Amino acid sequence: MKKELDELLCQRYPLIFAERHLSQMQTCMCWGIACGDGWFDLIDTLCERLQFHANHNTMPPVEITQAKEKWGELSVNYAGGDTYAGGLIDMAEALSAHVCEVCGSPGTLQEGPAFRTRCAAHMGQPLA
Repeated sequence: MKKELDELLCQRYPLIFAERHLSQMQTCMCWGIACGDGWFDLIDTLCERLQFHANHNTMPPVEITQAKEKWGELSVNYAGGDTYAGGLIDMAEALSAHVCEVCGSPGTLQEGPAFRTRCAAHMGQPLA
C-alpha cells in the first residue's frame, strides 16, 4: 500500500495501529500494511467499525499486529477485541477475495502459481 494511504489509516485509527512504528524486533507492523491500494477502503471500513464497536460497547480495543496479502486475500492478525471484532475481521478477509487489490473494483480470486484478486482490467498483473 502506498505510504500516504498507510499513514492515513494510522492517523485515523492510532489505537488500532499502535504498533505501526515499532521495530521489527517488536512487531510485523513495522513493514506497514502490505497489500495493494485497492483494499484501502475495505481496511478503512473495517477499522471504522472496529473503533465504533470499541467506543460504544464493552469490547476491549483491537490492535492490528499485521495486515497483508496472503494467498490472494487480505490477512489480518490482531490482539484484543471480542467475537464481534473477530467476525468483522473474518468478513473483511472474505470480502477481499471479491475486490481487486490494485484498484478496488469488483474482482475475482485467481488461483495458480500466484494467487491474487484482480478485476478484468488487472487480470494477470502483479502489483506495481
